[in-house]
Amino acid sequence: MVLIASYFNFYLFQRKGLLTRTAGMIAASVLAVLSSFEFGIIAAQTFDLDLIISVGMAILFAVIVGFPSGIGFGLKSGFNAVLAGSMGAILGTVVGSLFYKSNIVVMLADIVFILLIFVVQKVVDWRLNEKNKKQISSKAVTKKVSYTSTIILLIGVTIVAGYVLLEKNHIQIGAIGKPQSQIATFDEENNLQIATIDVTASGFAPSTTEFKAFTMIKAIFNVKPNAGTGLKLVSKELNLSVDLKTGPNILLLNNPQPGSYEITIESKDYKGNFIVKAEK
Repeated sequence: MVLIASYFNFYLFQRKGLLTRTAGMIAASVLAVLSSFEFGIIAAQTFDLDLIISVGMAILFAVIVGFPSGIGFGLKSGFNAVLAGSMGAILGTVVGSLFYKSNIVVMLADIVFILLIFVVQKVVDWRLNEKNKKQISSKAVTKKVSYTSTIILLIGVTIVAGYVLLEKNHIQIGAIGKPQSQIATFDEENNLQIATIDVTASGFAPSTTEFKAFTMIKAIFNVKPNAGTGLKLVSKELNLSVDLKTGPNILLLNNPQPGSYEITIESKDYKGNFIVKAEK
């Protein structure tokens, strides 16, 4: 993604004398939006960080990509590319955080990004060909630069950023594609059942785990950084009240009896189930 964005940046720089200022500004802004949107998705999927931190990283990327690509067509183009890229960064991070962590999400986002950049390049080439056919004079009339579009973009970015900041605790991070159930694996050497349950900002993943009765259970609760701190795992049926720290937390249950046992995170609306089945 970085290589493709860098290539297109160089591509625009080579043609800055052939494109009109408006066409160059639009192309630079589109590059910034697409690459920052893609980076936002990757950041949300790759790093288990707070949503605001991920957005900040994506906006920084938007500045790094957007300003150099737009400045060749004027200061206004540089600012517009940064603001458009920031909008893409915010939206991309939010969209990426809605999906449960998966390489498939990243791969699809990469493919779409490559295809869209290819389309944008072809549009720029077409515009250049049309300009050459009409043989437009390079001595164009210099117009007074208006920053109206820049102000509109700034207002739009401020509104979107403010909304994400206010609603960040209500965004269902990792809710789409989250696994709903799993069956514990059996470690024959140690004669115990093992299951890993992620604790994320959207709750337990998966929410239901199946075990066999009468065989020791090793449940690993892997708390992601975006889940927050001060978490306590509670289950009245299992008589549990355990403080969880970020990272893996190991819980051993000896001689589990058949039944369905609810587990919750105190102070959070996270609910899950342990289903213990007797062998037939």
